[in-house]
Amino acid sequence: MTKFTFSRSSDALFTRVGDDIVALHLKRGQCFGMENVTRDVWDLLSEPTDLERICDRLTEIYDVEPAACRTEVEKLLAQLVDEGLVDSVSS
Repeated sequence: MTKFTFSRSSDALFTRVGDDIVALHLKRGQCFGMENVTRDVWDLLSEPTDLERICDRLTEIYDVEPAACRTEVEKLLAQLVDEGLVDSVSS
């Protein structure tokens, strides 16, 4: 099984607005709002990390089963990669 490391894209700028995050993809000119779990995942991506570490932390913060967390975070990371906000590298 291939393991991936995820990190914020250098094409993404972001700022905090209250408790939320607003990110801008520089090349596409698209703006994205992040709150709650998405914001927490973004914060965890301040340094390159993998799915397991993200899910470990989220299951500490939220009352969620590890398998459900993994499924939802995989979907979120795929979306963030598709939008160009996050880079993934196989390791």
